[in-house]
Amino acid sequence: MATRWTRVPDVAAVLRKRWDRGQYLRSYAAGEPWQVVRIPVKAPTAVEVRDDLDDVIKWAESFRRDSHTAGGRPRFGLEHRTVKGKGMGSNELPRAVLVQTFDQLCSLLGTSAEVARLDSILVQTRERAPELGQWVIDNPTAALEHHDDWDDLLATVRWVADRDTAHLYLRHLDLEGIDTKFVERHQRLLGQLLMVALSPQRVQPDAVGFAARFGFRTKPDYTRFRLLCDLPTFPAEISELRLRTDELATIDLPVRTVFVVENEISYLAFPEVRDAIVAFGEGFHVASLERLPWLRDREIVYWGDIDTHGFSILNRVRARFGNVRSILMDHQTLLAHQRQLVTEASPTRETLDHLTSQENALYQDLIEDRFGPSVRLEQERVRFSLVDEALWPWRR
Repeated sequence: MATRWTRVPDVAAVLRKRWDRGQYLRSYAAGEPWQVVRIPVKAPTAVEVRDDLDDVIKWAESFRRDSHTAGGRPRFGLEHRTVKGKGMGSNELPRAVLVQTFDQLCSLLGTSAEVARLDSILVQTRERAPELGQWVIDNPTAALEHHDDWDDLLATVRWVADRDTAHLYLRHLDLEGIDTKFVERHQRLLGQLLMVALSPQRVQPDAVGFAARFGFRTKPDYTRFRLLCDLPTFPAEISELRLRTDELATIDLPVRTVFVVENEISYLAFPEVRDAIVAFGEGFHVASLERLPWLRDREIVYWGDIDTHGFSILNRVRARFGNVRSILMDHQTLLAHQRQLVTEASPTRETLDHLTSQENALYQDLIEDRFGPSVRLEQERVRFSLVDEALWPWRR
């Protein structure tokens, strides 16, 4: 049989693509009246009928045979055209397949079970979370993909919607058979459903993370710092603390200077300084320092790696606090350690508006590879005698 002629499986493939896009299910879920679907058929020409009559007969018979189920129920109708030719009489050939009912479509595609599952989902949703009914109508395929978990998904949405979550962690979710791992697995879909189920006041669309977006308490930030001198705030035996940042914000530490250091061993080895503490910056985590209001009245001294990201972090800190100085992030320090230079894996070229002229000059040199490709001086490679020398103004 000539493969250039449309076959029943070809028609089914066209309809299946539309089905998978949710085109027919959306109309069904919305209760819209069925519109007959017409799929044109590429049929034999008069010359092909004359030359390949046996194949043409088999081809036409396949449409007639497949237009009904084994039990005799119609799967589709046929629209015919008459092909005439000298010596072959008149021949009625399929011109188009007509899917005349939704049931016929399901029979042809074998999707009756999917429709039954969608019916179940619609009933469940209207009973337990009617505000999500339209979402299911608009997204029937997505709902069907989660049919086995739909009851639990509705229960989770209902639990969140019926509670003030401002003082709850996701861990407080208390439903039989449902836990935070379930939420993590279905985070994307639950997010879509909660955007519909919750009032706009309860949603922070720009927040980072599922919990923050939907009003739950999030894992707190911590600030780790060392006391570089005796402070009456803490017992004399205490030299280092790690406190929740929001709680540290309530303690107005009696220090004049706060050093921020990126490398942990450099942080631990940082020398004693009068009226000062040193905070472990941990990369871009330094942004959490913004939550310490008393820092605005302190002198902040930042020491990071000499690379493009080190200057990017310095820029970010200075954008939040105007009173920020840097140490050991200059040409002199870089050139004194040429044997210790390494390569920065993924340098940035972003514009940094909060650097001093000298800092920006070194940053531009790094971008332009003046000292070599993607040069980086990690702060733990800086000789400690230079650290002592840089801190002399604060230790006098």
